[in-house]
Amino acid sequence: MAKKQFFNIKYPFRNEGVQHFYLDANETLIDKARSTLMHIVFTPKGQRIRLPEFGTDLIKHIFEQNDGTTWEAIKTEVSESVSRWAPNIILNNISVVKNEDNEAQIFVRLDYSVKEGNMVTNDSVVVQV
Repeated sequence: MAKKQFFNIKYPFRNEGVQHFYLDANETLIDKARSTLMHIVFTPKGQRIRLPEFGTDLIKHIFEQNDGTTWEAIKTEVSESVSRWAPNIILNNISVVKNEDNEAQIFVRLDYSVKEGNMVTNDSVVVQV
């Protein structure tokens, strides 16, 4: 007789995308939202086979000029991706600044709110592009 293996598949089947948060016992809503944001921001578009539009094209900005035009393109790219793939994360502000010590480095600060039911929580995260 074959050994039975279970893979945590639940019935009835549901289509659950990135926008839904399922918290583990040790995870908070902000931790899950921050993880989702990092996943969206740092995944290059085209990397996921069945979701080629998932993620951002921030990699293309690496060799562009460190100026206002590039900063606006980064803001637009991040804003559109987050609103599409994580609709319960609301981006309140996106700030782009350059490193004072190294002119080639760009930092992006994302101020966001997470809405889950009646609860709204605010947080921010800084990423280096």
